[in-house]
Amino acid sequence: MDLSNLNNNFLGIKRIMNLFAERMEPYAEKLRIAEQNATLLLEDFAEKAKPFRAFQILAENQFTYWKPLCNIDVEGILTCSDVDKYLSERIEDITFIDYEKICADIVHSVLLSETNKSILNQTIHAMDFGLYDLALVGTVTVFDGVLSVATNDTATSIVKRLNAIRKRIETYTDEEWELLHESDITTFGMYITWTKSMMEFQKYSEFEKPETEPQDLNRHWISHGRKTSGATKLDCCKMLNALYGLIYFGDAL
Repeated sequence: MDLSNLNNNFLGIKRIMNLFAERMEPYAEKLRIAEQNATLLLEDFAEKAKPFRAFQILAENQFTYWKPLCNIDVEGILTCSDVDKYLSERIEDITFIDYEKICADIVHSVLLSETNKSILNQTIHAMDFGLYDLALVGTVTVFDGVLSVATNDTATSIVKRLNAIRKRIETYTDEEWELLHESDITTFGMYITWTKSMMEFQKYSEFEKPETEPQDLNRHWISHGRKTSGATKLDCCKMLNALYGLIYFGDAL
């Protein structure tokens, strides 16, 4: 083997590579700048996307919400290990959600019959006294009644009636969205959190298979008295939020 020739060949290759590196240097600098800009854009996007992710988490936990989320709540929702525990604390703050106002708005909705207004008022009093099991059943009852009025459908199938509202929402015109008189974030938050919450609320499972009992709020199990775990204040608040969302969209039908 001629080592001198082999060495000369390597030197030739090295010179070509050095020349290539020199000619590519301006492009490499541009590539580094583009990479830095892309990183900054992705970081900016990730930061701006945080509120949307927070809304998704609320939706996954059946918490219908429509107000703009402040930075503290966004970070709190994204970083907490127990979302329900976090929400149980936040529902006590009227700047986060004012249940006195929400209940007043619901009671005055034209979608409530006089009987359901009475049930809702008694439900609110039950919550004040910590009677959450009773309050939860009452809220679900009112929800069912309002759903029938909003859809003009007295069938017992909640899936059919909820889907009627969801499909109607999805076909709203720009003018119909404007009639809601809310900000984009309000409409987005309400739509995402309410529709996702209703997916779990309407889910069916057989009573004969107790191991399939939903862990989330479920109309089938609550209305028929099969729910085995005790209701909490947060459960009742989630149901009030869902009722408010139903009226929010139902009024526009």
